[in-house]
Amino acid sequence: MTRERRLVAAGLRFPEGPSALGDGSFAVVEMQGEAVARVTPGADPVTLGDLGGGPNGSAVGASGEVYVANNGGLSAQGTDYWHAPRSFDGCVQRVDPDGSVAVVGGPLPGTAPHRPNDLCFAPDGSLLVTDSANWEDLRNLNPGRIVRIAPDGATGQLAELAALPNGIGFGADGRLYVAQSLTRRIHAYAWTGGELGEPEVFCRLQAGMPDGFCFDRDGCLYVCGSIGNAIHIYEPGGELRETIETGDGSQPTNCCLHDGSLFVTLAIHGELVAFEVGAQALPLHTGSIDAVASRR
Repeated sequence: MTRERRLVAAGLRFPEGPSALGDGSFAVVEMQGEAVARVTPGADPVTLGDLGGGPNGSAVGASGEVYVANNGGLSAQGTDYWHAPRSFDGCVQRVDPDGSVAVVGGPLPGTAPHRPNDLCFAPDGSLLVTDSANWEDLRNLNPGRIVRIAPDGATGQLAELAALPNGIGFGADGRLYVAQSLTRRIHAYAWTGGELGEPEVFCRLQAGMPDGFCFDRDGCLYVCGSIGNAIHIYEPGGELRETIETGDGSQPTNCCLHDGSLFVTLAIHGELVAFEVGAQALPLHTGSIDAVASRR
């Protein structure tokens, strides 16, 4: 299905991870810009924080700070890879309203390189992060991980997930959903007292690889099929309801709902666009990570 789309911002440098900031503007990470931008409809984007590396996803904290999953400096570029001028092992960063940038949490578990991909807050205020591992070497890809960073900064592994774990978020049913890009599946985990149950397959994309996603208040899932140039909408039971085409070569990477519109980052086009879908966002959990490993 083709829906009319509205251009919100252009000229973004491989955008990912849009998050509504609550005032009509959006935090958008620019993977090849090594930064996170504030995008306000009708105005030019402005830099919120200069991050280095390859910012891959974002989540808004309890006081309006923006948390970023930074993969350390890697991005797809045609049939090859782009490497950031300021590369490092991946980490999670916090961008405060004054623009200062801090690394939060302890060392990430598992073998380097760490490639944090996306993140969300859990009901207990901890920050959950997908680490996609060494996806620049798919023939020798290591298992990825779901990592938990507690409010005090304590960091540990919740689960291992092979085949490139990607988007992450809680659904209306209280379960944790995680995209597994290379199998085209979305997995759902029961969340009980900070522990994960065994994963269940919620859905499998017929085309494209699942990247970032979001939920509406009715429990429907909106998932970006990045290389398939489409957004797929699934009913709460996992049935496909609708597919929205985003245009050849657009590469939708992530999305969020705000005021009845679905806001989507198109990485190759360098755009944030909106589709009118008439749905309201599922309220997100939030929190604050107090432990700061370093500040720049």
